[in-house]
Amino acid sequence: MIKTIGKGDKMLTKQYQYVIEVAETGNFSKAAENLFMAQSSLSQYIKKLEKELGVLLFDRSTQPVKLTEAGKSYLKTAYDITFLEKQLLNQLETFQQVKKKKIILGITRYWGSLLLPRILPAFQKRYPFIQLEMKEGKTKDLIDWLDNKRIDIAFFTASSQDSQHFSFYEETFLLKEEIQLAVSSQLLESYHLSNQKMTPQRMMQLPLLTLRKGQKLRGIFDEFAKEVKDKPTIIMETENITTAYKLASVGTGATLIPEKILELTSPFDEVLHLSFEKPAFWELKAFTLKDSTTNEACDYLMLLAQKAFLI
Repeated sequence: MIKTIGKGDKMLTKQYQYVIEVAETGNFSKAAENLFMAQSSLSQYIKKLEKELGVLLFDRSTQPVKLTEAGKSYLKTAYDITFLEKQLLNQLETFQQVKKKKIILGITRYWGSLLLPRILPAFQKRYPFIQLEMKEGKTKDLIDWLDNKRIDIAFFTASSQDSQHFSFYEETFLLKEEIQLAVSSQLLESYHLSNQKMTPQRMMQLPLLTLRKGQKLRGIFDEFAKEVKDKPTIIMETENITTAYKLASVGTGATLIPEKILELTSPFDEVLHLSFEKPAFWELKAFTLKDSTTNEACDYLMLLAQKAFLI
């Protein structure tokens, strides 16, 4: 089960725990499984809670289910309450919190650009005397640093290839982001393709820009390529997602992009962002070793990360 704040949940109020689990999994069945309860019981509990509150917390017409605006507000408060409960338990157990002077976090470049500006100002305001040290690297680097206790927290997009390590980690879900195709309308027209939702088969008809092997977006591209008989035409490989995106915007080729790419850079020219008929996603998670001991500051950093993309 994914832990919301940390290992201590003795006081966690049921209604908050249930809403958080459904929000993080986006699925009532999966949430019920993680909570060791029947799906029908969980659904009835949430419906009863919504009736008492007089608002809907979840939009059940989508898959995965999504939070309503009221649900987003409720979830932010739920995270605050669970953090305060964990903080109180720590204080009652120790009576004297020994604060770590430095927290070392590992993160990939893409997620560093998106996540850290959302969480560091609030963290530094609350803990001005704690030094945050950042180590940037690829996922394989972060896993190695975490395994060897060179970092305290790692933020990255996990894949099935990383699953052999999952049993050693506490995972905290942060964001599910759609993967799209960036392509100019002129390039689509020259290959007689419409600007409707994309398929791997249609994508592979285009000249393609990809990231290099070992990067997560390249792994997703390679999975798409396995679905198509014809070999893709890769005209260029790069380490930099913004380079691939800007080249796609001027019609050099098409490239896979994460949905939030516009927060990092703007296109050089107008470019389409096309979803796939079978939607593709990746998930940002935070990881800590199960046998590691976290403190109040680490827990607060995790809380900020959980709330970072709710607005």
